[in-house]
Parts: sequence; structure tokens; C-alpha cells
Amino acid sequence: MGQHPMGPGPGAPGAFGHDGFPAQGGPDGFGPAYPGPAYPGSAYPGPAYAGPDSFGPDSLGPAGAEAGPPDAAPEPLWKTLAAIGVAAVVGVGVAFVIYGFQGDKAGGTGATASASPSAPKSSGMHGQAAAIDKVLDGSKPSRGKLQQGLSQMLHCTKTGQAIAAIQQATNQRAAQVQQAKKLKVGLIEGGDELKQHLVNALVASQQADAAYLKWAKKYQANNCTGPTAGDAYYDAGNAASERATKAKSAFVELWGPIAEQEGLPARTRGSI
Repeated sequence: MGQHPMGPGPGAPGAFGHDGFPAQGGPDGFGPAYPGPAYPGSAYPGPAYAGPDSFGPDSLGPAGAEAGPPDAAPEPLWKTLAAIGVAAVVGVGVAFVIYGFQGDKAGGTGATASASPSAPKSSGMHGQAAAIDKVLDGSKPSRGKLQQGLSQMLHCTKTGQAIAAIQQATNQRAAQVQQAKKLKVGLIEGGDELKQHLVNALVASQQADAAYLKWAKKYQANNCTGPTAGDAYYDAGNAASERATKAKSAFVELWGPIAEQEGLPARTRGSI
């Protein structure tokens, strides 16, 4: 009672404008100016009000203003609190801006630094190595189909299915040969030799598959009778398979270090 209303506190709406800085208005940005009439002179006239509603010296109301010369009058408490509030808000705002700027800068640097170790030494080289690896991925299922078909033929079980599997492996090998011949290896150290070993391995494998396919058709036509070893087609298939094995061994020896460097799967002779 008897106390003039103050402007909104530091946390009230309207106390601060955009981005947390003081809004336009009363002293130090705390809403409209003091609503009471202006007091003439250097001090409040007359003695401080001492009635029942008075709060005495240092009060927030008019009665708290002490009479006397301006130099002797203490700073009103609301001004002190206002100054502290403004300083605190401005300090927090500045700290937030600085922290956000440094955080963004540090975050960007950290993201770049963390990505560097995982990046390949040469993106062009990695792309060429990855293309080779893709061809190798396709070669393993083809080998599996051939082995499945030969096993079925030798046991004379589901010969039609067996011949279809060998035929499919033969077609896949032919496509892989063309893919290998088109590989770009200029950015890979020893790339030309590596590519040649791969092409040789796939060509020999395709030749072996084609020879085994001819044997399988002949063997089926004879009701699963006749020679395996000693048959011209079967022996041709074995010879081509040996050539493929030698080329695969040479390829794998060169491929190992490259695959490790570029983070690609290691290969064995039997997986190609």
C-alpha cells in the first residue's frame, strides 16, 4: 500500500525487446517511466511520510526517499535492481552469442577433422578400386552355380536343372569378362597388371564353364554314361580351370594391399 507500481521485472514480457536486449521505454529499458509527478528541487519536499502505510527509509515507495542534499541521498533501490538486471541480461546475451559462434566454429572444425581419417587417400583411386570390387562380387555366385551344376551332373540328379545352372554361370562369366575389360585403373598403382590378371582369370573361367557345359549336355544325352576325365570337353574344362586358378592367384596377391588401403574386402583365390 502507498507504493507506486514499478515497471515489469527482468523476466516479464515487454521488458526486453528482440534478441534479449532492452526494449525502448522507461529508464534502462524497464517499461514506461515512473508514473508519479516530477518532483521539483533537489529532494522530496518535507519530511518522509511516517504513517501506517509508510515503509520508512530504503522503501520502494515515495516515503522511502530521504530528504536532504542530492549528494547525500542514496541511490533508489529500484534503479540499482534495474541496473543489475540489465547488466545480467546483456551479459547472458553476449555470452550466448560468443558461445554460439565458438560452438559453431568448433563444431565445423570437429566434423571436418573426424571425416578426414575415414576418407580415402584418393577419391578417384577409391572409385576405380570399388569398380573392381563390384566385378569380384558378381564372380562368386557364378562359381557357385558352376559347382552346383557339375555336382548334380556327376550324380545324375536333376540333370536338366544342372545344365541350366552351368549355362547361367557361362553367361554370367561372359558378361563379367566385358565388365573387367572396361575397368579404369589409371589411378591405381600397378593397375594395368592387376586388371590383366583379373581379365585372364575371368576369360579362363568362362572357357572352363563353356567346356563343362558341352560335356554336361553330352553326358545327359548318353543317360549319364560315358567318361568324365578323358572326355575331350571335360578335359578342356579342367585345363581352362587351371589357367583361371593361376590368374586368380596373381590377381589376389596384387589386390590385397589395395583393398586394405581403400577399405574394401580382401579376396581369396576360391572366392573369385
